[in-house]
Amino acid sequence: MKFLKNALSLLLLIALSHSVRAQVGNPAPNFTVTDTEGNMHTLYEYLDSGKVVVLDFFFTTCIPCQFYSPQVNLAYEKYGCNTANVVFMSIDYHDTNAEVIAYDEEYDIEYPSVSGLNGGGDAVVSLYGVFSFPTFYVIDSSKTIVEQIDPPTLQVFDYRFQQLGIEPAECAVSAAKEAAATEQIALFPNPLAGGMLYMRLPGDAAGSANFEIMDCTGRSVHRGQLELSVDQAIDLPAVDLPSGVFLLKINAIKSGKMYRGLFMKE
Repeated sequence: MKFLKNALSLLLLIALSHSVRAQVGNPAPNFTVTDTEGNMHTLYEYLDSGKVVVLDFFFTTCIPCQFYSPQVNLAYEKYGCNTANVVFMSIDYHDTNAEVIAYDEEYDIEYPSVSGLNGGGDAVVSLYGVFSFPTFYVIDSSKTIVEQIDPPTLQVFDYRFQQLGIEPAECAVSAAKEAAATEQIALFPNPLAGGMLYMRLPGDAAGSANFEIMDCTGRSVHRGQLELSVDQAIDLPAVDLPSGVFLLKINAIKSGKMYRGLFMKE
């Protein structure tokens, strides 16, 4: 039913937006929205202060949006976590705050997210005539759409930002947050042999958790859920991992605690 609702809404949006679709070189319309944490954001206030704004248009059941989210997270972190010259903001289409919050938790989105139904995202999608998701627009202080990031990989972000003279910046907020909330764990066997990856977690680790395995480029190669215990194992018999170095991320849902560890596959 949710898929059908989104499909019908998208068809209507396409019919209405062909003549007004925003494109590179066009003026960027101003807007004010409220993110899922209740904070208000006005586009021109960021631009007038000299910021470059990246608008991430998405919806929560969009498979390409989910696929590229690790790469976008890497770009967000590499360019200062919204504390330097670049501000990332996601604009959702036709979802509630609760649905967007769940999406952000699952895909580790840390920059502000605006839901379509509760935060004003639908109005912005219509204003910009967006009907393809994900769409990433870069807007600078001239209040013009200066770039479209397609596909939204870290490599393309780097190339486009270099053309605009945007330099990477330290992610102080992310570093402090990660240091406070993340514990490094040992994984074994390492290198991985067979289909079982074992780890030993702290004694207070309990409850449901999401886990994700990422390769050295930041691409997600496997994810799932598990119930945490001190002696933990993840069964990977159906995952055909190539040779290389991988990062395992575990996010405890109730406590918010994160565990990370590196392992190799020969």
